Amino acid sequence: MLPDRGRWRNAVNVLLCIAALGGVGLAGWSLYDSYQSWQHRGESRTAIGKACADLVDPDAVMLLDGGRDWLMPSEVTSRKQLDLGQLPDECVLLSSYEDEGKTRWTTYFGLKVHALPQHGLHVLDTDDKPFNPWSPRAAEEDVTDEVTDPLPAPLGDGRAGTYSARTVSVTAVCAQPVAGVTAFRASATAGYGDPTDKERKALAVMARSAAVTAAGRAGCAATAPELPAALPAQGRALGPAEQGTGSCAWYAAFLRGRQDRERLPDKALGAPVSEHGGSESCVLALDAETREGMEARLLAEGVAYGGPGERFTNPWWLRTFSHFGDDAAGTMAEIGAGKKATAIAAGQAGRGYRFLYASATCQGRPAVLGMIVAFRYDTVLGARLDELFKAYAADAAARRGCSGLVLPPPE
Repeated sequence: MLPDRGRWRNAVNVLLCIAALGGVGLAGWSLYDSYQSWQHRGESRTAIGKACADLVDPDAVMLLDGGRDWLMPSEVTSRKQLDLGQLPDECVLLSSYEDEGKTRWTTYFGLKVHALPQHGLHVLDTDDKPFNPWSPRAAEEDVTDEVTDPLPAPLGDGRAGTYSARTVSVTAVCAQPVAGVTAFRASATAGYGDPTDKERKALAVMARSAAVTAAGRAGCAATAPELPAALPAQGRALGPAEQGTGSCAWYAAFLRGRQDRERLPDKALGAPVSEHGGSESCVLALDAETREGMEARLLAEGVAYGGPGERFTNPWWLRTFSHFGDDAAGTMAEIGAGKKATAIAAGQAGRGYRFLYASATCQGRPAVLGMIVAFRYDTVLGARLDELFKAYAADAAARRGCSGLVLPPPE
């Protein structure tokens, strides 16, 4: 019992005691919360190691996006554990968050490993659209102003691999092929949105370590080039086509001095190109306002362009792809009446539903050059589509020192 020190002093003493008890309770809760976080981190380290075959540093994974304590493998993948004996394979990790008092899970990180060359590594897919006509801004803005995802850019001179907004892919090349495998590629992906430059660098470090480690376990003495110091975010906005750079420089040259540009794309987005990169891509598009101005002529000529109702729901675009070396060896297209995905070999060229492809040989290794065109835009372009493809393929082959370029015959 507290001694009587007067009415006000007694009240102060009581308040001090209550505060002390509250402090003890708060300290206890903080201690419990710290213990639970420590326990979750320990469980997460084990889960990450098991799910991703000990290819990544668990602490580095948990530091992404400001840090996570509690992670678990996703049920989305066919197996909960990445299996190096059955490549390609991946691990996907989920992070916890609280929602209305309940613990929920969302995609946080992924690691995918390929053994190269791999059939189906790239497929000329007409469903691979650069724009999203169903985005919230589509009703008010021209969706061709900005691509949904930035184009992949090379890591340094391209030998190490590529990176995009959320994924970094690093390739470790074997000194000598092992059971037909010439390299291992690991791709680390942030599943929580666009990471910072620093986080992209962390993804690159993880991907590089995973690729070299996977190769070593397969008996492949492999190295991966050093990573660049910075991995700046690539832009999404298209600019004037005549100012196209990097992977779209060929199109700027194609337009130079050309008087008749009607129906041709007037916007472009390229990515940096490199001497040793495995893949390159360029996006070209026709502005919706430009398209509106030519619709009356298309209608008069009887061209099936879809009408003004499709101006925003079906944007008109072209996308080019260049794949070299192991990336080319794994490139496929839906060829023939059965539309079965078939590997494209050197000496082959052709066309399918809204795409064209060519092949060449670069320093003794294969190259595949492709172009995909939007629905109905192939009809609008007509014979100009072949002219565009020839200009693109010839430029890419010459720039990379390729020989034996084979183009599809004109229709």
